Amino acid sequence: MVKQYGSMNKNVKIEVVSKDPRTYEEDVLQALAAHQSVQNAPDIFSIDVEDLPKYAPQLAPASDDLFNTSQNKNENTGKNAVDSISDVYENVVAKSAVLQDASGNPKLYGLPIALDTLALYINRSLIDKTVQNLKSANKIDSKYSASELSSIIKQIQTPPKTWTELTKIVPFLTSKDGDEISQSAIALGTGANVERSYDILSSMMLQNGTQMTSADMGSAAFNLSSGSAASSSTPGLRALDFYLQFSNPQSALYSWNSKMPNDVEAFEQGQVAMIIHYGDLYRFLISEAPSLKSSIDVAPLPQIIDPNSPLASGKVKTTARMQVQVAPSAKGDAARQKAAWNFIKYVSGKQGATTYLSAMKLTSPIKGTRGNPKFEAFATEKPWADLWYKGHRSLEIDQIFISMIENASSKKSSSQEALDQAAKDTSTILQSAKTKWVSSGGSGESN
Repeated sequence: MVKQYGSMNKNVKIEVVSKDPRTYEEDVLQALAAHQSVQNAPDIFSIDVEDLPKYAPQLAPASDDLFNTSQNKNENTGKNAVDSISDVYENVVAKSAVLQDASGNPKLYGLPIALDTLALYINRSLIDKTVQNLKSANKIDSKYSASELSSIIKQIQTPPKTWTELTKIVPFLTSKDGDEISQSAIALGTGANVERSYDILSSMMLQNGTQMTSADMGSAAFNLSSGSAASSSTPGLRALDFYLQFSNPQSALYSWNSKMPNDVEAFEQGQVAMIIHYGDLYRFLISEAPSLKSSIDVAPLPQIIDPNSPLASGKVKTTARMQVQVAPSAKGDAARQKAAWNFIKYVSGKQGATTYLSAMKLTSPIKGTRGNPKFEAFATEKPWADLWYKGHRSLEIDQIFISMIENASSKKSSSQEALDQAAKDTSTILQSAKTKWVSSGGSGESN
């Protein structure tokens, strides 16, 4: 990408420095703290978009005319950077990468090369095995008529579009003896051994319209009821209780527990038929377990409502994940910052990102672009991608959600008590955050 850009911009020299992921954040913070005394401090670095509020005070936002300075007239939008982002990129980009500057004005602080979303990974070999076992068993006990068996098999073989469809196949894909599970349908219901438990639960909350934060983003609201007193409900609680069913031995959906291995390890070992994870997991899976390559299917994340329904607009959600490229203000050099942003715009655009997206098997955040047919699910999900504001300590809030799930699933507290404590802890973080999104985006409603 650097070589391609350099061939078109002979006056710019770009050096790429690889860093150890284990010490990356520490290295970035030290470089920013040292300011101009560090000659090799980065002009561009990458961070998770949820961490933008944490770094924003030390970043140089894009100039308003970023998208109006290209020599290519087709790339000139005639609008300022913030408006251009809303037009060109999926909604979640503008929602999370446009922040209020020190004067309260909306500014673009970073751009992603790729957009990743939660999706449903399916081990097709376990699906086929279940179907064959079902057919063999039915020959012996004739439990189902031919039409009933055909209907059940079709349900099992069809990726579930909704949570209701998923719940119907869970009993067929789960093998258990009392509380002991030998084969799980899906890894849900616990916190620590489901790698993306916090994002999965957040997706469920967003899908049912949970108000995640207050309008001013100063406190959590996912534990509060909605509606009038006569018809009030707590959507956040409904989402948590639904999630917990999968680890409750008394539930018909019981298919996972805290004794199971990490969900990714279980998927590699053929112990679970479905897990929910991001697109970047695929490269890891086929590297760690090459034999799985021919068995993996990826489907969009199940929803509360059928995505194809006319009533689905604004209600179909999946949590997004993005690494954004940002330009620090530490060196105080406006010319360098402008050059940095021009490169950020290039690598985040259609021309610059192509090679990267192909190699990483990820999807572009630009509207109207597609991807590899094998990963059509991620292209389908692009318009559904969403996030909610987590202040300047997003990782701590993720851990709060894991603890909430663990406390409720282990019966250390009731669901409502766990939800209330999580909201209290989250509010403490949000109250101390100084940089905010332009709009809260705190509910499941579309922006």
